[in-house]
Amino acid sequence: QMFKGFEKLKDVQYVYTPFDSSLCGVKLEANNKKQYLLTGQILSDGTVLIHLCNYIEPWDDLSLSQKKSLNQRYQMGCGCKVS
Repeated sequence: QMFKGFEKLKDVQYVYTPFDSSLCGVKLEANNKKQYLLTGQILSDGTVLIHLCNYIEPWDDLSLSQKKSLNQRYQMGCGCKVS
C-alpha cells in the first residue's frame, strides 16, 4: 500500500464510497484476491473517500512501468509511505 497524507491520517482501516454509480460510487471486488490502486481524498474527520472521478485501477491492469514507478520511482520525490 502507498499512502500520502500521513500528516492527516496514520492508519487506514476503511475506504468509503457513495452507494451506487449514479452517485459516483465505486464497485470493487471485495475478495482478498484482487488488489487496486486507489486515489481519493481524506476528509476533515479522517474519512477516506473514493468516487468515480478518482483514478482507480486493478493492480494487475497496470503496466510494468507503472508498477515499478509506484513501488520505486514515485517514492523518491514524494513524502509518502510505500509498503
